[in-house]
Amino acid sequence: MARRKRIPYDPPARRKHRFGSGGRSAGRSAVDKRADQHFLSRRMFIAKAGVIGAFSALAGRLGYLQLIEGEKYQVDAEENYRKVEVMPAPRGMIVDRMKRPLAQNRRAWEVQIVKGELPDEVTHAAERRRVLDSLISALQLENVLAIRPKAIPSRSRDTIFSRVTKMLNYDDETADRAIARWIREWGDRYVKVTPLTIDDAALFREAQRELPGVVVMNEIDFLLENVWAEELPITIKKDVPREVALKLEANSMYMPGVVIDDSALAREYVRGEVMSHVLGYVQPISRVALDDLRNRDAYNERIYDQNDIIGHEGLEGALERDLRGIKGRQQVEIDANGVVLRTLPGTVAEAVPGKNIRLTIDLELQNAAAKALVEAIERAAAAKEKVNTEERTPQGRKTLWQIPNAGSVVALDPRTGEILAMVSYPYYDNQLFVTGLSSRKFKEYTEAGKAFLNRTTNELYPPGSTFKIFLAASALAHGAITPDKTYKCTGAIQVPYTNDLSKGNPSACWVGWRGGTHETLDLYGAIAQSCDVYFYNVAEANSQEDSTTEPVYYYDWNLLGKQIVSQDKHVFNGLGIEPLAKDMQERFWFGRETGVEINEASGLFPDPAWKLENIAEGWSTGDTLNVSIGQGEVKVTPLQLAMNTASLATNGIFRKPHLVLDKTVGAAAPEPTPVEEIGKLEIDQNWIDVVKEGMWRVCHDPSGTAYRVNRDDPATTKWPKTNSGAEQEIFICGKTGTAEFGEEDELGARDTHALFTCFAPAEAPEIVVAVVIEAGGEGATHAVPVADEVLRAFFELTGKRARGVVLSPEGLPVPT
Repeated sequence: MARRKRIPYDPPARRKHRFGSGGRSAGRSAVDKRADQHFLSRRMFIAKAGVIGAFSALAGRLGYLQLIEGEKYQVDAEENYRKVEVMPAPRGMIVDRMKRPLAQNRRAWEVQIVKGELPDEVTHAAERRRVLDSLISALQLENVLAIRPKAIPSRSRDTIFSRVTKMLNYDDETADRAIARWIREWGDRYVKVTPLTIDDAALFREAQRELPGVVVMNEIDFLLENVWAEELPITIKKDVPREVALKLEANSMYMPGVVIDDSALAREYVRGEVMSHVLGYVQPISRVALDDLRNRDAYNERIYDQNDIIGHEGLEGALERDLRGIKGRQQVEIDANGVVLRTLPGTVAEAVPGKNIRLTIDLELQNAAAKALVEAIERAAAAKEKVNTEERTPQGRKTLWQIPNAGSVVALDPRTGEILAMVSYPYYDNQLFVTGLSSRKFKEYTEAGKAFLNRTTNELYPPGSTFKIFLAASALAHGAITPDKTYKCTGAIQVPYTNDLSKGNPSACWVGWRGGTHETLDLYGAIAQSCDVYFYNVAEANSQEDSTTEPVYYYDWNLLGKQIVSQDKHVFNGLGIEPLAKDMQERFWFGRETGVEINEASGLFPDPAWKLENIAEGWSTGDTLNVSIGQGEVKVTPLQLAMNTASLATNGIFRKPHLVLDKTVGAAAPEPTPVEEIGKLEIDQNWIDVVKEGMWRVCHDPSGTAYRVNRDDPATTKWPKTNSGAEQEIFICGKTGTAEFGEEDELGARDTHALFTCFAPAEAPEIVVAVVIEAGGEGATHAVPVADEVLRAFFELTGKRARGVVLSPEGLPVPT
């Protein structure tokens, strides 16, 4: 206890006795002595009063806090030891129609960083860099190209974007999609462009002075720059190999801020690349998506946190709300060391797992369709290479045919709209988005055939001659033709120019390029033999304005001889572009989305108003002739082609195509996707039957384009799998298509896509198949064999054909 030092004080009498009159105080009067005493007394009083006042105020405040505010601070003190824990919801599984797993979850190691616990980037920069570099090395994290939006001058943005896409060798379509994504993610501090190879990283570093705001950085630095909550962990890499994770964990004391989590769930795609476009993939959520107002639930709580994954593309993206589930929450009591002591009663809200999705697709049929498509592409590529090497190069042609490397197949049930197979080639490995997509693989995917593009729903093609069956149905409904109406085909026609009747451009029939003719055909024969000249007449109307003007007419033309066959004028008297376009846009399903669950393009069916608005030109007879054979500006997706074919198979009923058979949560009963009728053709059944008869002849009449490989040899059928000869024949209704694209070569010829669409059995259709092989040549040669294998596989599944020709005898295992 500290000793107090007392102030000395002597009474006056004592002082007098002590010093006497001649002492030290002899010069001081009694009055002075008394004044000193009073002064000291006042100071002591003031000091004592101050101390007493201070302690009184303190006591009063303590009393107030304990008695008045005590309850509030008691609650606050208890809250300081409570923590809200978030319990993740398992993502829903995706299975095929036989419940074979396609996308599932598995336990995995995950490496995370808490940015706020890393060594300080100013005072301990070297130590911080050591930790990050150790992770980069252990996890093999690559460099990425990123954009810092705030560092790009607004006036230079388009120029910089253009330069970046050119340096990455993006084509126009890929560049447009990439730029659109960068702009969507403009709210991030940094926007990720693409992983970089070592060579590409060096190239961009060299050009950085000319590209303000464009930087090369490691993946880990990119993630840390975009962290929105430094106190929360952010995932650096998922699905880390066990030995790597354990090594990092063993060195955890030297790696502050690094967290190793062995309880994470990683998405696993277990059936290979063949389902990649249907399923899509999952990726870590972006900063923009985190900040989006839609990332809030009914209680204004975040739905996603910075470590969450989110679905992209395919069904993972389209069904994100169903698949993600609902996170659980609970309050726990923790001690000063952060150890959980207990879960507080009444605070637990269990996580709700995501819905399990069962698809309409049968994996066996999907695999068979994929195999058939790839083999057909390879055959078409070999044929094109042979033509280039043996014909076009020796002839001195400057233009060589494109070598096929892409295509698609769609199969659906016309009775329900269920999609039975959906294949887009080339594929991609969606598992790489979970484990890490290397810059080399990303570059391979983007440069070789647009592998990320789902061609069945998002690529647009001219339908070519497959369009003729829809034109025929429309013209019959309008009375523009009758089934027995005939036209003569000499291989081509020439329509005179309105300003110079002595000249005109020829419009060829496909046989004209080979020096052949179709001569006189009725509608059945025109469909079976795919006569272009016939359908020119079906589409173009008599455009005579009045009796003083001459109607539009044509001459028969010899294509190879480049001369008029006769001076006979043939007046057009067909449907006309206005009713034709209206029917295709409103009666059939062209130029609008089908309604399938995943992202899709709407396609295009042009008319005079569209051309005037988009090309600033008037409509011509040539435009109508192009449209009549599925060329010009007509653009469809393979799914649209299948859907329109299905409307003929069902005698005029459109059913919404869908990929989801049902959805299930836990042990609850499945929620089936209803069969939805979304339209009717409103075409007389007799006219639909006429078109179906023509389609039957395509596949079964000796004159049909999909009848025989060699018409002189009955054994060379185009249907060796579906109808092998020993089994009862299954009748097929189909239509071939060979659609031109690209620029004309020196002789006016253009490269072609191969198409085919069909349904079977003809009398009671169960399946529709549409095939497209990009740059595949003739549809009859390369697309028909794909449909043959798909039909055989389907009928093996349904029991109409014995297994073993296309599908393995034992089949794929089915979960019990």
